[in-house]
Amino acid sequence: MAFKRFLSKRVTAQHRAVFFRCLATLFESGVPLLLSTQLLARQTESAPLATAADDISRQLSRGNSLSASMSRHPWCFTPMQMALVRVGENSGRLGGVFARLASDEEHRSALMQKMRASLLLPIFISLACVALIALIAPLVLGSVIQQMGLSEGQIPWPTRILIFLAAVFRNPLCWVGLFVLMVAGALALARLEKTPEGRRWRASVLDHIPGLGRVLRLYAVAQFTQTLETTLEVGFPLLKSLEMSAAAAAHPLLEEAIPVTMEAVEAGVELDKALARCEFFPSLLIQGAKAGIEAGGLTHMLRHRAKMYQQDVDYASETLGHALEPLVIAVVGLMVGFAVVATLLPMTRLVDSL
Repeated sequence: MAFKRFLSKRVTAQHRAVFFRCLATLFESGVPLLLSTQLLARQTESAPLATAADDISRQLSRGNSLSASMSRHPWCFTPMQMALVRVGENSGRLGGVFARLASDEEHRSALMQKMRASLLLPIFISLACVALIALIAPLVLGSVIQQMGLSEGQIPWPTRILIFLAAVFRNPLCWVGLFVLMVAGALALARLEKTPEGRRWRASVLDHIPGLGRVLRLYAVAQFTQTLETTLEVGFPLLKSLEMSAAAAAHPLLEEAIPVTMEAVEAGVELDKALARCEFFPSLLIQGAKAGIEAGGLTHMLRHRAKMYQQDVDYASETLGHALEPLVIAVVGLMVGFAVVATLLPMTRLVDSL
């Protein structure tokens, strides 16, 4: 029951996807935002999201903006989502923003489901390995070692390691300590996320992880490019568009590097050269911006690049999910092989002594 209550308090990507998709449908159908949020407050399955929708409807009735109302609930909406809603309010394209947010959350939910499915079998095998080490191996080794009359110094070192791990896994204090460490780590990460320095550190660490860093960068570039195209299309100044696009990307490394580009633009440098001064952006985006400026179709080129980067994100995410499965299986195979070798070594000595 406690686990079910915990799940009911979580706001998942699927919950947000349904929320924004319903909001987009109601908005495009001409339903006022106030009534839409009131309807969603009664129909949303996630309790925190329903509470947030109810509070948002009250804030809207008092004359507050939607983005300001959403900012009161950072545990339900990401900074990128709030920034995009602010862009939609300023540009008059809230319907398109809602549809875009729904699509992003649907992509994220589908990706997470694929990764869970690919990791389900390795996790099951890993648990079986833990049970093998904790229960089966000691039972077999105990009788063999007793029959051979081996002292502790005569036992092979892989067997000693296996016996030690089995004792650790059978000790309840091990699992209690592991649970405490996990809770402490989650609290430390949550506290770290509240500071700009902590978010930059987290982003820097993730950026150096093979595969994952590239996916996060591509996703940030896709969000930046799409928001830049939207803001420029509705007539925002370039400097304001760059600022809002960086906020919508919600990548700390990009937010830290974008002032270099903004200073160059303010000094009269063309957009492609200004983007080149920021090490975050790929060369294809810079070349596309240059071609768009020369052809007089910058927003069209940015729209094309945003779609291309979104496709790259989908492909890279799917590749990362497929790559995790054999990696985990390989680690599990090494664990099983070590357990088998550590179990057979004393037996081979017993056979040799006969």
